[in-house]
Amino acid sequence: MRKRSSMLRWVAVASLAAALAAQDGGGERAKPRKPGSKPASEPVAAAEEDDGVPARDLLVAGDGMKRYFMIGPQEKKKAPKEGFGCLVVMPGGPGGPEFHGFVKNIWNNCCPDDFVVVQLVAPKWVAEPSVIWPMDPGDQPGMKFTTREQFDATLVDVAKVQKVKLDPKRTYQLVWSSSGPPAYRMALDEKPPFAASYIAMSVFHDGEMQLSRAKGRVFFLDHSPEDTTCKFADAERAKSKLTAEGAAVELVTYKGGHGWSDEPMVRLKKGIAWMEEHRAGGKRTGR
Repeated sequence: MRKRSSMLRWVAVASLAAALAAQDGGGERAKPRKPGSKPASEPVAAAEEDDGVPARDLLVAGDGMKRYFMIGPQEKKKAPKEGFGCLVVMPGGPGGPEFHGFVKNIWNNCCPDDFVVVQLVAPKWVAEPSVIWPMDPGDQPGMKFTTREQFDATLVDVAKVQKVKLDPKRTYQLVWSSSGPPAYRMALDEKPPFAASYIAMSVFHDGEMQLSRAKGRVFFLDHSPEDTTCKFADAERAKSKLTAEGAAVELVTYKGGHGWSDEPMVRLKKGIAWMEEHRAGGKRTGR
């Protein structure tokens, strides 16, 4: 059995995450590793609140701009026949490693036992990017790949280099704030790289996506009516428009405005379970 973090421990991490999310892309930027540097192969040092969560700090093909953390699987946990379930996290705010403790607690408290969590780190092609998760050439000067390309390359690295088999039918994305708009776009790609989306506290730019592809897609939306950074009306419009196009959409609310407040682990666990249940052709698995 996985050892569970205490409520006080994850609340402390969630409070930090809330403060970072409230920056909505601002704050101190993490320095990217130099391209060509060797990938880290040792486990990330565990903080006290992590309870020994297995995590690794990795680079795709040694590329410092394609950094990610892999959390799990549990020690000696054998992959299910179809592969591990996977939650791919693209943090909001500046998109850097600042949320790593928070994300580890999501794996520790909210995911089924046969899951791994993959946390992408947003590449910084310039010191102060205006777009955290670039989707189109030119979103950041000098960028060499898009967020979708980084997402795909990371999942390939997990499977082929880290030798962790993933079940594409149980691979989901978790995003919030600055990572919300690209997540909507990827979810409405012709062939999205995941089976369902958990999108929190995000704007909804329906003019940038192909809503006609929403039929059969799965969205769990998490938004505070008190949010003054990303208006609650965006979540309501997303639910209305996606549902009208045939998507499965659940919208939950919380108190406290923009950030991970009001018992976020409770909602995250509910949302992951809901995606498990409603993914296309899926049945609820895990505990």
